[in-house]
Amino acid sequence: MVALHKGLLVSSYFCGGSVVGRRSILTAAHCIGAGSVVPGILLPSLRATVGTNRWHIGGQTYRLSHDITHPEYDFLHIRNDIGLLITDTDIQFSDRVKPVPLSVVFTPGGEKAKLAGWGRVIVGGPIPPTLLELDTTIVDGDTCVQLAAEAVPNFPDFSFPDVEPEIHICALNSVGHGGCNGDSGSALVRVETGEQIGIVSWGFPCATGDPDVFVRVSAYQDFLSANLV
Repeated sequence: MVALHKGLLVSSYFCGGSVVGRRSILTAAHCIGAGSVVPGILLPSLRATVGTNRWHIGGQTYRLSHDITHPEYDFLHIRNDIGLLITDTDIQFSDRVKPVPLSVVFTPGGEKAKLAGWGRVIVGGPIPPTLLELDTTIVDGDTCVQLAAEAVPNFPDFSFPDVEPEIHICALNSVGHGGCNGDSGSALVRVETGEQIGIVSWGFPCATGDPDVFVRVSAYQDFLSANLV
């Protein structure tokens, strides 16, 4: 796991990511936006820390030279929410730090997956100091579309994008378990293969028993193969 943090005097965690190349960190495009002055110009204080379960203690911290955000990223509709952050220097691989293999096949419903992140446990709560993990299950696209549509009326103060199964993958958990603010950009990994199949993109706040929605990594093979460093 990669912890993305920013701040000149006090560094604050805000998103997750995953090491996918010697200098490449995979994350959500909206996380790159949150770490930028304007599109294409990263905050000078933006850093990526790897090799530790406590984002603010230990590990190795890297400066970021630039980003490669998907050219068709749609901020308003949270579509094509994928991008790469490129480190200034090579990431030093070790037993604790190594690139995660990326899925190139469509993952069906019913598969077991694991999500790790430093996201909040409750809405508005603090960022946990230690990395948390969640065992979850993938739901098929049609079911996710239906469940998401049923959930939307329960959140009248929020606006949600459409679920598109060809570019989204969904996971479903019991009430009290799920992603939350701060998990964005973190990796969803298929248990059977150890491959990253998703990137935390959006969901219903928080852990309400409704679907969590991820970028489907296998849908972006061309973008990734063209830009990985």
